[in-house]
Amino acid sequence: MRSVDSLVAQVCTMACLAALTACSQPEDSAMQQGAVYEWPDHAERFRWRTLNEGDCLEVLAANDEILATVYRDSAALMGDAFRVEHPVVIAEHQAGLATLSTTHVSLMEPWDSILVHWKGGGYLNYVRSSVATDRIARNEVLDFGGNPEWNHEAILMASFRAFCIYPFGNPLEGVTWAKDLPVVPILEYDEPSPLGRAEWMKALAWLVSDSTLEDANRVFDGVAARYEYARAQGLPREDSLVVLTGSVEQGLWSAPNSRSFVAQLLRDAGARYALSGEMRQGNVELSLEALYAMRGDVDALGLVLYDPDTANLTLARWIESNPHHAQIVPRSGQVFAANAVTCDYFGWWVAHPDAMLRNLRHVLYGEGDGATGGQGPCFKWLAP
Repeated sequence: MRSVDSLVAQVCTMACLAALTACSQPEDSAMQQGAVYEWPDHAERFRWRTLNEGDCLEVLAANDEILATVYRDSAALMGDAFRVEHPVVIAEHQAGLATLSTTHVSLMEPWDSILVHWKGGGYLNYVRSSVATDRIARNEVLDFGGNPEWNHEAILMASFRAFCIYPFGNPLEGVTWAKDLPVVPILEYDEPSPLGRAEWMKALAWLVSDSTLEDANRVFDGVAARYEYARAQGLPREDSLVVLTGSVEQGLWSAPNSRSFVAQLLRDAGARYALSGEMRQGNVELSLEALYAMRGDVDALGLVLYDPDTANLTLARWIESNPHHAQIVPRSGQVFAANAVTCDYFGWWVAHPDAMLRNLRHVLYGEGDGATGGQGPCFKWLAP
C-alpha cells in the first residue's frame, strides 16, 4: 500500500506541470488538503484516510467522487476533522459481513477460509464456493433473497457489521427502517485491472478488523507476486495475437473499452486488444458490419458464455445460437471461451487473477501447464 500526503501530492502536481514531466502521485480532485491517504497497490476505487486515531475507508467513483466514507465506529466519525457527505458507520458491536454479490463472498474466502465472517446475503443460489454452499446447506447463514424479491426480515435478523452491495443494486434504497444500517458500496467490478479487482479483498477485510486486513495483505501479496511473475514471462512467438472480446446485444457488438480489466488481462497475457484505441468510458458498441470488416485483423475471439450443455459446446453450435455470430468469427476460426457454468468467472477467478493469467497465456500461447490452483481451466478453445 502507498501512503500519500495530499499536500505533497499538490506540490508534486505543480512541479510536474512546471517541468512538463510525469508525476507518480494519483490525481484526485476529491483529496482533502492536509489529509494523509494510504492507497492500495493496484485498486483505484478505494483508499484509506488517516484520522487522529485509526483510519476511515473512502469508496471512489471513476470521476473521483467519494461515494461513501466508512468509519469503524461513531467515535471515528465524530473525531474526523473533515466534513463528509456520505458517512457510513459500521455496527461495531456486531460480527460478520453480509453480501449482495457472489463476488464479495469469493473476495472474503482467501483470507477467511471457512467464511466464519460471512453472515449471508442476497442471490445465494448463484454462490459457487463449496465452503459457502456448505454453510448455506447447514442454515448457518441467512438468505436475503433477491430473486425474485428481498427478504427484509432476514436482513434485519442478520445483525451484520456491514452490508456490502454494488451501488446500482441496493435493496434497501428508500426503505425507511433501513436508513441507519451500515451499507457499504463495493466497486471491484469498476476496476481497470485484474489485480485491482482482487485487491478489494483488503477493503472487505478492513471492515472486519485490523488482524483480518493483515491476513488479506499477506494473501494478496502472494497473488500479486504470482501474477507479476506470469506477466514477466517472454512470448514463445515473435508476434502477439490480436484478440477481440465482447457479445452481441440488440444487434450491436458490445465490447469492453481499452481501460477495462479484460483489456488489461489480455495485454498482460501477451496479446493485443483489438479495440486498444477506444479510450471512452463504458462499453464500446460496434455495428456488426464494422465488426465483419475487422475479421481479417483479428487472430482470436474471446467469449464469456453461460451454456448448461457443456458436453456439446462447440463453435458450430455457438454460431447456430445466433444468426449474427457467423459474421463475428475471425477468419482464423479461433474462438476461446469461459463457460460460466463450469468456470466461476464472477467468483473464484476474480480473487485469483494470477491463475486466470496463467490459464489465458496457456490457451493463447501454450505456455506452461496452465496450472490454476486446483481449479479446472476457465478459458478453453472451442472445438469446431
